[in-house]
Amino acid sequence: MLPIHQIPVPTPFPGLGPVYVYLVRQDPVTLIDAGLGLPDCRDALQAGLAAHGVGLRDVRRILLTHAHVDHFGLAAWIQEESGAEVWMHPDEQAKAEGAPWWRDCLVRTMEEAEVDAAVIAMAREFWRMERLVGGPVAAWQPLADGQRFPFEGGELEALHLPGHALGHTGFLDREARTLIGGDHLLEGVTPNPIMEPVLPGHPDAVPHDPARALTLAQFLRSLDRVAGLDLERVLPGHGPVITDHRSVVERYRTKHAHRLDAVLERLGAGRSPWELTREFYPRVQGFDQFLAFSEVMAHLDLLVVQGRARFDRLSGFSRYRAAV
Repeated sequence: MLPIHQIPVPTPFPGLGPVYVYLVRQDPVTLIDAGLGLPDCRDALQAGLAAHGVGLRDVRRILLTHAHVDHFGLAAWIQEESGAEVWMHPDEQAKAEGAPWWRDCLVRTMEEAEVDAAVIAMAREFWRMERLVGGPVAAWQPLADGQRFPFEGGELEALHLPGHALGHTGFLDREARTLIGGDHLLEGVTPNPIMEPVLPGHPDAVPHDPARALTLAQFLRSLDRVAGLDLERVLPGHGPVITDHRSVVERYRTKHAHRLDAVLERLGAGRSPWELTREFYPRVQGFDQFLAFSEVMAHLDLLVVQGRARFDRLSGFSRYRAAV
């Protein structure tokens, strides 16, 4: 059983609370995730490490669950200070590096969905700010599903759990029946299946718009995988430790089944994704509007794949309609 310690690192995002970095205080000293690249986050991480008798330069390895900025923002700084290896799933590369094709795909999708120009501009600004608090690491290693990371006295196994992020990965201590789950399972909130651009030929591409991933189908498949694990606890990226992972999985499944039905009921002869987003989330502001839009798009795309809805691109704009 590995000694795994939870270190809270603050975030500036309303309602989210801290992100949890996990320290494995065993050779090689390893962090799972890194926190946001802000001064108070650096201070909190260093204080958390010191509380367990570890200095920043003792860190030899960083395993990233995904490349959302609250989870990977400090990775470059930690690597610079310690020389630590950084590992992440290769499907996170474009997001972590802010690849232009990745941002351009998101903007194109929003424009076709008739998202308000002000919301698109706000999203662009958010992505620009992300680069300031989470620059790309100088060197990183691609991890693979099933890869084992050995320690003195145990190991962690990488489990690819896409849906919230394309390369989202959990890290399983089978002996301790413990999953370090990132943002895949969170108590009290359902993680967004956030829109993810993909390169040509990706196996999980949306059939009717193959520049994007079929994120909700990925997420539901990952839920099935986690439900099949024998776990005593899930150590999440946010919120309380989960001791009944299957009940959380079942709540997520129920929530998404109901939302699929609700979206379908509103389609009729044809609706734009942004119309539906404003109906389902009328009070959402700021970057949360992009997250809400991602949520609606994920359900629309899965309805099309299920044969319950149809997708059309009319004069450059996307429309979804009920199949019957």
